[in-house]
Amino acid sequence: MDGDRRYPGPQVCREHRGHSRRCTGAVLMISKVGVIGAGSMGTAIAQSISRRAGEVIVFGRRQAVVDSINRDNCNSRYFPGLRLNPNIRARLMGDRLDVVDCAAVVIAVPSSEVRSIVSAAHEDLAGKFLVTVAKGLEYPSLKTMSEIIRDETGNPNMACFSGPTFADEIAYGHIAGATIGAGGDPSLRATISDLFGEFILDFSDDIRAVELCGVLKNVYAIGTGMWDSVYSNHNEHYTFLNMCYKEMCTFLRAISLDEGIFTKFCCFGDFNLTANVDKSRNRTLGLMVGKKIVKTPYLESGVTFEGSRSVKGIIELAENHDIDMPIARFVYDVLSGNNNVRESVDGLIRKAP
Repeated sequence: MDGDRRYPGPQVCREHRGHSRRCTGAVLMISKVGVIGAGSMGTAIAQSISRRAGEVIVFGRRQAVVDSINRDNCNSRYFPGLRLNPNIRARLMGDRLDVVDCAAVVIAVPSSEVRSIVSAAHEDLAGKFLVTVAKGLEYPSLKTMSEIIRDETGNPNMACFSGPTFADEIAYGHIAGATIGAGGDPSLRATISDLFGEFILDFSDDIRAVELCGVLKNVYAIGTGMWDSVYSNHNEHYTFLNMCYKEMCTFLRAISLDEGIFTKFCCFGDFNLTANVDKSRNRTLGLMVGKKIVKTPYLESGVTFEGSRSVKGIIELAENHDIDMPIARFVYDVLSGNNNVRESVDGLIRKAP
């Protein structure tokens, strides 16, 4: 970025003010950071934070990926054309994680794998600053990823990272905004702010609400794909998008302690990105279901679309708080195979206020 567009440095972030900023000033360098997960998001996060850490260790399950990073400075499986920064190294993920010298650890694996991975490595993670970028809701516990990680490690030093962020664009250094959800220890917030200083950041003390935004936007992205498979002009698309956002805000008003969450990157920004852009996996799932390319019931599929794994949990949370969520229920009904998309969409139109 040129000089006219720079934002204040990390010393401003440590004051915990509510407005957004991108940290491009002096950096409080962390000597070593671990990233659990050598997939697209784990690699992208490693590339971004490597500019603000002495060394980044990526833990992966595939020997070929580990060898590619260490030998060629490249994750040939996910970003074959991207040269990773030289301070990124990789280690094979085993039963124990060699993170003893890492001040912070980022957990970047699919939500369905978080509990098993963290459980196996709980002793190694107990004394670290932990950040989760995984998005999902465990069923039937209805716990978010940070709650699962706390359960397994007993570590209260937890933060989450969420926002309108496609992994490939992070990896190639494009500007992106994100919300850091972190409460409690001010040093945790300061450290995470510095580490993710390549992003334009805003903050929330309600980590659970930030994570639930990441679940909700996936559900509504699936729904938008379904809707667009039936109604495809601009008026129809943005009418439904507005209906989705209204329902999302109704849910958040009932469960969130952060009154400003509706305008933060984890909410409005991520919802728009995921529901509108065709490279969104969850939007694509909705389109494929609506066009009958993917058959239902889909809820138990092994393919990783985080929204399809979490939609039942969102429905139960809504029932627990007496919240009417007809669009989320429409998504659940279609994925369950209970209705065809045309009938369900027409039902939503009839029920709309």
